[in-house]
Amino acid sequence: MNTATITTPDVVAPPAPGDVARPGKGLSVRRWVLVASPVAAGLLAVLGAATDPAVGESGLPLFEKYAANPEPLQWKSVGFHYSYALWLLPAIMLAGYVRGRGVWLANIGAVLGWLGLTTLPGFLPVDFFDSAVGQVAGPETAVAVNELIEDTMWGLPAIALPGMIGFVLALPVAAVAAWRGGVLRWWAPVAVVAGFLAFMLSNITWWGCLVLTAFLAVFAYDLARGTGRVAARVTTTSA
Repeated sequence: MNTATITTPDVVAPPAPGDVARPGKGLSVRRWVLVASPVAAGLLAVLGAATDPAVGESGLPLFEKYAANPEPLQWKSVGFHYSYALWLLPAIMLAGYVRGRGVWLANIGAVLGWLGLTTLPGFLPVDFFDSAVGQVAGPETAVAVNELIEDTMWGLPAIALPGMIGFVLALPVAAVAAWRGGVLRWWAPVAVVAGFLAFMLSNITWWGCLVLTAFLAVFAYDLARGTGRVAARVTTTSA
């Protein structure tokens, strides 16, 4: 008599409740990158401002100092490059924490953050070009090259303007969205705006960047509290 062998697929036991409730390390690292980014952005801005050899200068005096001080200029440019990148990163990462009310505003903040993050940090290496042209051909030539670009090439404002709009608006919009979504308290977006005003009104000097760092630290504190509550709520629901 023929006998048929019946095979059944392996049965995978469901995860234990404790396994479901425990968030992965990757998610925790992602959250703490979000929390640390604003503070790191402020500290790197202090580095950039403190080493800028041409604070408050424009035109020929700026290019003269860039040509004469290439070493501090590099510290300035590297500091602000990573400062701007980390400044805008939370606007993108926060969108994943906002649910319900504020979600569309969070989407707008993330897009603005993308505009700024993909544009503004990339402009900092032009400082090296300006310094090199000034050293090789004189600061007057560096001025002439920049004026030629500004006067004849429409592509520069087409790239720069959206990036500047993103830089100015991304983090405030994302913070307001997170407040509306119940992630942050009302004073977190206020701290973001106050820090940006100090940054700009100081003419991007070191003391203004220190004030910026203090306000961004306040924002980061509420980020840690608010995103921690969201993570705990999601974990409890999953369990």
